[in-house]
Amino acid sequence: MALQSVAPIPQLVHCSNNGRSPAQPFRNGLFVVDFVGLYCKSKRTRRKFGASEHRSFPQFISRNYSVKAVLDLGRSDAALDQSAASPSLDLKPKVADLHDIIAERGACGVGFIANLENKASHGIIEDALTALGCMEHRGGCGADNDSGDGSGLMSSIPWDLFDNWANKQGISSFDKLHTGVGMVFLPKDDDLMKEAKKVVVNIFRQEGLEVLGWRPVPVNVSVVGYYAKETMPNIQQVFVKVVKEENVEDIERELYICRKLIEKAASSESWGNELYFCSLSNQTIVYKGMLRSEILGLFYSDLQSDLYKSPFAIYHRRYSTNTSPRWPLAQPMRLLGHNGEINTIQGNLNWMQSREASLKSPVWNGRENEIRPYGNPTASDSANLDSAAEFLLRSGRSAEEALMILVPEGYKNHPTLSIKYPEVVDFYDYYKGQMEPWDGPALLLFSDGKTVGACLDRNGLRPARYWRTSDNVVYVASEVRSVSFITSKFLMFGKSLSAWMDGAQLWFVPLALC
Repeated sequence: MALQSVAPIPQLVHCSNNGRSPAQPFRNGLFVVDFVGLYCKSKRTRRKFGASEHRSFPQFISRNYSVKAVLDLGRSDAALDQSAASPSLDLKPKVADLHDIIAERGACGVGFIANLENKASHGIIEDALTALGCMEHRGGCGADNDSGDGSGLMSSIPWDLFDNWANKQGISSFDKLHTGVGMVFLPKDDDLMKEAKKVVVNIFRQEGLEVLGWRPVPVNVSVVGYYAKETMPNIQQVFVKVVKEENVEDIERELYICRKLIEKAASSESWGNELYFCSLSNQTIVYKGMLRSEILGLFYSDLQSDLYKSPFAIYHRRYSTNTSPRWPLAQPMRLLGHNGEINTIQGNLNWMQSREASLKSPVWNGRENEIRPYGNPTASDSANLDSAAEFLLRSGRSAEEALMILVPEGYKNHPTLSIKYPEVVDFYDYYKGQMEPWDGPALLLFSDGKTVGACLDRNGLRPARYWRTSDNVVYVASEVRSVSFITSKFLMFGKSLSAWMDGAQLWFVPLALC
C-alpha cells in the first residue's frame, strides 16, 4: 500500500458527558480517551489498524456520551481502486494539522488501593493488578509489539510469603522489626552478578548488617517481549538484619545509607549501571520492570500467591517522560509514582547540587558526604523527584511533609486556606525560601509503608479520582472504572482529592490542602 494512501490518524476521541456519570474524568465534563499504545494490548485483544478498516468504537457511544470526533483509520482498498479511476479523489500527502499535533497527549496510569483499617489481604493486590491491567492504553510498546515501556507495583512487605520461602530453605522466620528486604536488579552475566553481590555483601558487613540470604525472584520469562527480554536483569531479593537500630526511622535511614554506599562503590565498576535497587526497606517493596501492565502479575509469580498480602498497593503504568525506557526507570520508584512531567527539572537539579555542601542534619551524624549526590542528571525527572523526596523523608520529615515542601500548591490568595487553614499558608511561606517548587503537571502517589497518599502540583493538570466503599477500602486513580464496583457499596466518591493513611486511620482532604 502506498504511504500517501493512509490519512493522518488523530490520537484522541472526545466525548461530552451529559452528567449521568458519578465521577467525571475532567472538570469541564469532557471525557478524553488516549489511544496511544492500543497496538500493544494483549494478543487476545490486539488490533492491527490498517487502511481497510473503519471502526466506530460503539463501546463509547451510549446515551450518556455523544461522540464529537472519532478516529479516522484510513481509507479502504476500494477507495484506492476508485482513485485510479477517479483522479478527483485526493490521496496526496497532506501537511500535518497543527491542531492535531497540539491535541496529542499522553499520561501515565497511576493509582492506589488501601484498606482503612490497615488490614492486609491478597485482594488488595488482585484489585491493584486488575486496575493496572485496565491502564494498558496509558503506555507504549517497542517495535516487537510486546515490550512494555514500564509498569510496577509497590506494597508493604509480604512477610508470610518470605517466611514460607525461608522455612523451605532451612532459614529461620524473619524478624519483621529488624529485617530489611532489597529488590535488586543484578547484572545478567553470572560472573558479573557474583562480583556485584560481593560488593553488596561487603558494604552491608562494613555497616554492621548481616546478610541473611539471597532469593532469586520467580519470574515467567515467556511473557516478556523480545527487546525487554534482551535487557532483562537478573532479579533477586536480599534479606539483611539490622541489629544496632530499634526505631523504624533509624532502620530505614541505615538501609538508605547502605544503598547509597553500594551505589557509590558500584559506580567505578564495569557493571555499575547494571546494579539497581528497586527498593531496600523494612516497610515497602517494589515489583516493576519494562513490562506491559497486563503481564506484570504474570511475570512476577509472587504477585499471584495468596501469601502475598498487603494493606495497600500503589500501581503505575508507563515510564518517565524525558528518558528512554529501561528496567530501572519503571515506576513506582522507591517512594512515589508520578503521572506527568517535571518541567523545572534542570533548575531543580542545579539547585539541589548547589545545596549539597550546606545540607546538614543531626540525624546523619556527620555522614552527609557519604550519601551525596542527591540528584542524577542521567536519570529521569520522576527518579530525581523521588530521590529528593526520599532524602527529606530519611532526614526526619514525614512523607506528606516532604511532598508539600517539594511540590507546593497554589496557596496565595486561596480563600479556603487563608480562612480555615492559615497555618498551611505559613508552612508554604516558611519553606519557599528553602526549596524551589518541582513544578509539573504532576499527580503524585506516595508511601513510606506507614502512610499512603496523593497530591497534585499547583498547576492541577493531572487530577485524581477517589472512591470509598462500605467495606472500608479507598481507591484513588488517574481514571475512573479501573476496578469494577457494586454501586451500593459507595460511601463517597469524587475527584481532585487526596488521602493518606497513618497507622490504621485514613483521612480525606482536598488535594489543594495536601
